[in-house]
Amino acid sequence: MNIFSLLLSFLISITPSESFYCDGDPLTVVIRNNLNGDFELVTDLEKLDQGSFIVLDWKDVSLMLPISFQKNEISFTDKKWLWSYQDNERGLHQDSPRFAQRLPSGEVVEHECKLP
Repeated sequence: MNIFSLLLSFLISITPSESFYCDGDPLTVVIRNNLNGDFELVTDLEKLDQGSFIVLDWKDVSLMLPISFQKNEISFTDKKWLWSYQDNERGLHQDSPRFAQRLPSGEVVEHECKLP
C-alpha cells in the first residue's frame, strides 16, 4: 500500500468538525446529503453522496457550496469559495481545512482555519 492510499483511507474515516475559527472569527460547518431530497445531516465524511453540500456561516457570510469531485480530496466549491479537507500541495488537514476565496481580480485569498 503506498502512502497516498494510506492518507486517503485516513481522510475518508475522519469526522468533520462543526466549528472552527477562521482568521480569528467563528465559523460553523454543516454538511448534508441531498441525493434523494432528504437533506440528511452528515457527520462522517465516508457517507457523502453525489448530492452533498456544505453550509458555512462566517462573519456576515453564509455559503452553501456543492461537493466538488476533485481527485484525491474532499472539497466543496462554487468556484469563488473553496472548503477542502485536503489540499494536494499541503497534505491532509483535518484540524485546519483549506478555506479560500477567489476575488473578482482573480487573486486567491487563503483564510486560516483552526479548531477552537
